[in-house]
Amino acid sequence: MEKCRISFLPEKVQVTVEPGVTLMMAAAEAGVEFEGPCGGRGVCGKCKMNIIEGETTGQVLACQYKVSGDLVVEIPRQEVYLNRKTALTEGDWEIETDPGISKLKLQVEPPSLDNQKSDADRLLQALNRPAKLRLDALRALPQALRAEGHAVTVVLAGDEVLAVEAGDRVKQGLYGLAVDIGTTTVVGSLVELTGGKTVAAASAGNTQNIFGADVISRIQHAAKGPKELEQLRRRVVQVINRLSEKLAVSAGIAPREFYQAAIVCNTTMHHLLLGLDPRYLAPAPFIPVVTEMVEIEAREAGLGIHPHAPVYVLPNVAGYVGADTVGVIVSTGLYNVNKSVLAVDIGTNGEIVLALPGRLLTCSTAAGPAFEGAQIKCGMRAQAGAIEKVKIEDKVSYEVIGDVAPKGICGSGIMDAIAEMFRVGVLESNGRLATGERASHLPESIRERIQGTGPQASFILATAEETGGDPVYLTQKDVREVQLAKGAIRAGIEVLLEHGGVSPADLDEVLLAGAFGSYIDKNSALGMGLLPMVPPEKIRAVGNAAGAGAKLALLSRKARQQAVEAARKAEHVELSTWPQFQEAFIRFLNF
Repeated sequence: MEKCRISFLPEKVQVTVEPGVTLMMAAAEAGVEFEGPCGGRGVCGKCKMNIIEGETTGQVLACQYKVSGDLVVEIPRQEVYLNRKTALTEGDWEIETDPGISKLKLQVEPPSLDNQKSDADRLLQALNRPAKLRLDALRALPQALRAEGHAVTVVLAGDEVLAVEAGDRVKQGLYGLAVDIGTTTVVGSLVELTGGKTVAAASAGNTQNIFGADVISRIQHAAKGPKELEQLRRRVVQVINRLSEKLAVSAGIAPREFYQAAIVCNTTMHHLLLGLDPRYLAPAPFIPVVTEMVEIEAREAGLGIHPHAPVYVLPNVAGYVGADTVGVIVSTGLYNVNKSVLAVDIGTNGEIVLALPGRLLTCSTAAGPAFEGAQIKCGMRAQAGAIEKVKIEDKVSYEVIGDVAPKGICGSGIMDAIAEMFRVGVLESNGRLATGERASHLPESIRERIQGTGPQASFILATAEETGGDPVYLTQKDVREVQLAKGAIRAGIEVLLEHGGVSPADLDEVLLAGAFGSYIDKNSALGMGLLPMVPPEKIRAVGNAAGAGAKLALLSRKARQQAVEAARKAEHVELSTWPQFQEAFIRFLNF
């Protein structure tokens, strides 16, 4: 049967596939970026594409549409979103910048009939230390030497000369890339390595999500074979490279001038980035290929920065506690405390750390993507049009990102809405929406927002008049998704506290890590039972602490060593082996 040629706009990418392949799989093969967090089940409705040439025209769900001929397809442009994800924890860092890489200006003696030493020998003579030149540096050397009177700048990594640049380039800075790869979002920061300043930051969605919003779905896809593993690896590398290009433009340099990188990610993302088979992470006993820090050259990972730039992928702790958690530990100083501190990174995977004097305990819970806005009927990312704060009294009031008409609701808004709905009685303690006679205690202005009954019930947050289109609401199923995520995180906290021999009253501080953790209302988190009952003043948001850990690792050899030691020191608590976890999970499903 003749193959089908699919052209994707606006990227102008073409791919040839067999008839019967879904449009989503064709797009995955082409490497184009689009949303699809339900993993092809046809329930999220977010993979819509517009067929503009072909047997059928119009809008279709890419995961459900099977190609049967040549097509020209337009992918709606995704808005730039999640600027809040780029906020790093600048904190009170007391760390000297010592990245292990440097720039030096040299004045090299010109050649003459009396000095016929090679260009390389004369460069090393000026450098006045043992070093070896990479082939790329040798290729650039003749022109660089002669461009500005034999004044050059060399980039040194250890005893290797990575690059030779003409003239004095020291004042223009030495740049590195810090990356936080999340299941949902990838954040990149451009850092000037000499002074430690973050020059620019940017974020984008992790386009692996077309194979599922959670890590298990992606592990299952990768386990199908080398081609599928490569699809996942290639997609996250593409995202990093696009972010690198964007960051480079902001600094007026080329991505090739990024001479070092440090990366944090959960264990599954770590394996997919490096092309390591992740299939043994999914079943017990959840074994990763490697937990130690991995150091490679950028070209080995396909990164579009300097090909020989050292890339440090921070160590993992266990199958579901990865380098991102190690980044949190390093940036918040949890590897060495004299008090009791609980840190919770709330995302698609909920990683929890309990730091005690002389001890470091970790665990991970499968929170799912509900707090990221995925698998929520009107859920969306934290971008313009997302409801981010909700208050319910005699009426429903809310705040919208970008101060525009509501389009949907993001994670912080979801948590506010659930907490408020429970507080005023729209939700019962078991999570059931109050309908009919059970809603008679509510003011009419609130009661009229409850639509349907039973599993079809929903609560309208923003009416069609307020949105100028479709209303924004939470369904009974949405509430159940949040209950599952909340129950898993809270149960993990309880088991970790029990394992550490401390009670909530013993905690000196509770840290909320991650962009979501930084924007949720602590009273909403307490009100819905996500966190143990501690005084609100003990709760502190620490921003993208995982990304901050990547930045510190980029800037400091000492921080990289701290990451290695923290990962080795951590006591991992495998929740699946604790009967108390399941008991606590069931108990904390209720509000």
